[in-house]
Amino acid sequence: MKITVLGSGSAFSSPRRFNSCYFVESGSRKFLLDCGSDAMRAMQKAAIDFFSVDSIFITHMHADHSAGLPGVLTAMHVMGRKEPLKVYLPYTQTEFAGLWLANMFIFAEKWSFGFSLIPLKSGKLNLGDGAELQFIETKHLEKYSEQAERLGIVAVSFAVIVREGGKRFYFSSDLSSLKEAAQHIAGGVSFLEATHPPLEEVAAVSGNNEAGIYFTHIPMELEDGGEWREKLDGKFGIKRLNSVYDGQVIVL
Repeated sequence: MKITVLGSGSAFSSPRRFNSCYFVESGSRKFLLDCGSDAMRAMQKAAIDFFSVDSIFITHMHADHSAGLPGVLTAMHVMGRKEPLKVYLPYTQTEFAGLWLANMFIFAEKWSFGFSLIPLKSGKLNLGDGAELQFIETKHLEKYSEQAERLGIVAVSFAVIVREGGKRFYFSSDLSSLKEAAQHIAGGVSFLEATHPPLEEVAAVSGNNEAGIYFTHIPMELEDGGEWREKLDGKFGIKRLNSVYDGQVIVL
């Protein structure tokens, strides 16, 4: 299994970090986890073959995790892609996503390739060739529940575990607390988000020095010299945050 970090930034991307996007190669399967607003440029910068991607999985519909989808689909069409593409989105959002794309005049029947929007739910998905994905609902969007319910929207977000044989990759996506990730980070490689959980939780995980744990979704405050980084050092004694960076490749 190989993971290429295309976007490791927070919602406010920077010249150093694009929005959330990861290219995963598992067996013969190649797919994106998240497709943040910078995804097309991130793929170009990392020289990812747009034709090689067979699926896209979006963990939730915040723009920094999903808004790059129209651009990526358009790029594939302009380049003449022929192979069909599967796009998995939270099960409450597929109808909205279809209308969203249609309002940008992105229609599967008019594109150079067919694409389908598939509802994503908790549970396991066998991609074949030994690749299995498990989706776990998280509490990240609970804070929007009251407003969402008024509009008939169910606020759903997911973390993801990718398995291939004995290899294991856990991607937390956005979490309200790292306590949600605690039972999933043993073994393999884990990418944990660093923006939303309390800083003391980030410090606690950073301080255990467990191999295979990396932070992502890095805001400017956690970059070297940033306000939160200084607090990690001064208040918690954490001098190094084991964070991923755009363009990094990790092979399991």
